[in-house]
Amino acid sequence: MISEVIKKTEIGEDPNYFSVPGGHLYTVLHEAENPVARVLLVGSFAAERHFSYQGWVRWARYLAARQIEVLRYDYRGVGESSGVFEEMTFDHWTEDVQLLAGWLSSRSPRLPLLLHGLEVGAILAGKCFDQGVGDGLLMWSPPVSANHALRAGLLQWASVKQLLESPENRTSAAKYIQQLLQGAIIDVQGYQWSGDLWRASIDFKLPSSLEDESIASVAYKRPVSIVKLGKNASPLVPPFRGYLENPNLSWLYDENFQRIASMVAIVTKDAND
Repeated sequence: MISEVIKKTEIGEDPNYFSVPGGHLYTVLHEAENPVARVLLVGSFAAERHFSYQGWVRWARYLAARQIEVLRYDYRGVGESSGVFEEMTFDHWTEDVQLLAGWLSSRSPRLPLLLHGLEVGAILAGKCFDQGVGDGLLMWSPPVSANHALRAGLLQWASVKQLLESPENRTSAAKYIQQLLQGAIIDVQGYQWSGDLWRASIDFKLPSSLEDESIASVAYKRPVSIVKLGKNASPLVPPFRGYLENPNLSWLYDENFQRIASMVAIVTKDAND
């Protein structure tokens, strides 16, 4: 059982590169003293990583200090990972989750493995969970589809660009979307978005069985938790990013740690029955 009183210790963080087909993923393993479970963090998409980074790292450290070993990473072609972003597909990013989850679950001793995704990462985690990966699933703000998340990021980026351009040089978000649908490649906050990526994102969504957590937990016989983050979780989710710097998210971490603790208790009980 997860202890209520946390002993203050120096928790190790092990940065590394994990080999995947055609490249390497930048990973950080947040080690825990006497871990009772492991969590794979599947973060937000592309440039959204920049906004959510501090809150995401602090969440990993929070869990590691409470006997949860955590692995976080950058998508292939994103952040510190290798690979050319415009050559990547949702299949590549799904494969990354599967490979990392396989490695994490193989660590000794065998412990419950939970997948935890944020936004597009929630869809990636959910799809892998649907394929039998992981003992539990926690999703923060899974969008209706990956396209909804991409569209929100594009709208925010286009709005900022319009503020910086003279009226005659401004391009609307609708125009950028039209260009993508026509097969153009556009630079969105340093990442090259292709028309293929945009079209693929429309159909990349959660399995219908994961849209309701009570139905999902029964259907999969594994615990599922879905949390919709609001503006008080800024800057983890749009459209509130950038409005607050270094906010205190301890309330969010406390609430969701209890969710994880409950999931670990369920998985452990089922394993012992």
